[in-house]
Amino acid sequence: MKIFIDFDDVIFNTKKFSSDLFEIFGRHGITREEFRDSYYTFSKKSSSHGRHYDPDAQIRVLKKKNGVDVKSLKSDVNKFLRNLGQYVFSDVEFFLKNFPKKDLFILSYGQAKFQKIKINGTGIDNLVDRVFITKRKKADVILELARKYAFSKKEAIILIDDHSEQLEAAMNTGGKIKAFHLCRKEGRYHALPCLLRDYSVKNLKAVERIIKKEKM
Repeated sequence: MKIFIDFDDVIFNTKKFSSDLFEIFGRHGITREEFRDSYYTFSKKSSSHGRHYDPDAQIRVLKKKNGVDVKSLKSDVNKFLRNLGQYVFSDVEFFLKNFPKKDLFILSYGQAKFQKIKINGTGIDNLVDRVFITKRKKADVILELARKYAFSKKEAIILIDDHSEQLEAAMNTGGKIKAFHLCRKEGRYHALPCLLRDYSVKNLKAVERIIKKEKM
């Protein structure tokens, strides 16, 4: 069995993290509206793949508009990002430690540099075999990895995610990927439906129970 697990809102409390990150900007005189307006950076490259956050780019935007003290703000943000273990959901470590490390992978969607900073800041990468970050459909990435590393066709491949479009793509693989919709109440998208999925759960304990019950 191979388990691919999303990072934001599944492993990581992104909503709380974003709120606390704003507080740092707020201490440097940035209003919530200014923070929101500068949160995403837009370019031909990034807009073609959706919106992806980059704090360095945001600070550059704010420097031009607000004359913010870049050195001081960057120092505070970098210090904050070094230790993010408090944002890991309480059931994550227990879940990961119940499966062989070699069968566990973080598969995150977003801007590679910032996602790596967040993941490394939690230390949770030490409990999985590898971390993959993509701006593509995760189902395509998983199937490519299955071919590259010659996953056994007899073992289950599981994707745990909170985004309906990622899970729907997994459901269109002819049963090659089992799709778990993890909808935490703390998640940013918990109110959005996911009609195409194999299972819908509210936490990782429920995922573990299903895996064991179904003998995946």
